[in-house]
Amino acid sequence: MKLFCCLLTTLLAAPALSSTLKIVSTPDGNTGPPPCALTCTGVSKHTDTGYYGWKKYQGRTFKYVKDIAECAFVALPSITATLSGPTVGGDVKRCPAVYIWGNDPERGFYAFTVEDTSISQMISNQCDVHWVATGYHC
Repeated sequence: MKLFCCLLTTLLAAPALSSTLKIVSTPDGNTGPPPCALTCTGVSKHTDTGYYGWKKYQGRTFKYVKDIAECAFVALPSITATLSGPTVGGDVKRCPAVYIWGNDPERGFYAFTVEDTSISQMISNQCDVHWVATGYHC
């Protein structure tokens, strides 16, 4: 009976212990071997300063996100990014949508706002860039 319980536990837990990531397409059109597929995520904080802080260019506010370099992608990954501020209690802050520009797997990418906002608004609203990148690391 003890052997049966161990076997049953193993059979039930095995699917939960393994995960599958399937990349259907990539920005450069080349897919790699499934064992090399990687999803990497991060948050670029509104408190970053200097080169990595919020800046202005042609009416749009942008932020350079460097963390992607730590993912060690070997080719251009697919990136999704959104902004999020505090959402707890009555102090909900509004952050605009963003689009990705200048995606470089070894350096990072820029997140530009789709509407005209000020740098001070992005900081006071605590707009952090939450991103997910999917690609290949080998």
